[in-house]
Amino acid sequence: MTAPKGKLIPIGGGEAKGPGTDATSSELHQTNFFESGILEEFLAEVKGTGSRIEIIPAASELPNEMGREYLDAFGRLGCKNLHVMHFESPEEADRDENIRRIEKADAVLFTGGDQTKLIETLQDTRLLQCIHDRYHNDRYFVIAGTSAGAAAMPKLAIKEGKSAESLIKGLVETEKGLSLLPSAVIDTHFMQRGRLPRLTEALLRNPGLVGIGLCIDTGVVITGGNKLKAIGSGGVFIVELDEVNETNYHEIPELEPVYVNNLRIHILANGAGYQIRERLFTTETVQEKR
Repeated sequence: MTAPKGKLIPIGGGEAKGPGTDATSSELHQTNFFESGILEEFLAEVKGTGSRIEIIPAASELPNEMGREYLDAFGRLGCKNLHVMHFESPEEADRDENIRRIEKADAVLFTGGDQTKLIETLQDTRLLQCIHDRYHNDRYFVIAGTSAGAAAMPKLAIKEGKSAESLIKGLVETEKGLSLLPSAVIDTHFMQRGRLPRLTEALLRNPGLVGIGLCIDTGVVITGGNKLKAIGSGGVFIVELDEVNETNYHEIPELEPVYVNNLRIHILANGAGYQIRERLFTTETVQEKR
């Protein structure tokens, strides 16, 4: 399969900063992660402040409020060509106007919320196919997603999964994702919500994939569907199971603890990267030599 020409930017989400910590407040204030410099990184990968950006809050239970938050966040950096695309069903997503808007856009950003809601609304639509076409054929097209918008990007997405202190079999449920990144599984709010066990189980159930755990205020720029570059203020955890030589996962019943030998983890931060196909950790110095 030909490598996509566009770029993906999955982002780990953000935490509410300031008064109010209930679920609604947290969802609306997640755009504060842009203050860490990720917004500038995003704009640098597109065409700067003049970029035409389509914000899609379909994952959110508060799409109108979420759209306004993102318009404000981008607007503070001088972006004027911003649009919020509202739809709540596959039929609404496939309106001709929405297709035309994606055809003209420089970038798409999926907001946070519920990845299952986003996936069910977009799955098998003309709109998603149009996004795929732009991503595969236009080197200047960028697809970003934060929190649920990032978790939905791969071919396989984590639908549900409890964050347990131990790796317990049967706590994770997966679903078909948006298929923008076939070779990996993405989890967000990674260290803040203790999600190493659930990402590991998703990989145990689906051999051959690589796990990408994104902490808050952190993301990766993915080029060619393969090369990752860490951005933001935190860490990115890359989890590999290729060299695991002992595990009881496939023999034990559900809700029993799992052992795994030879799990491999890389931790990326600014200046570091990773190549999925090659299973290769890189730094800026190494990348320049290549």
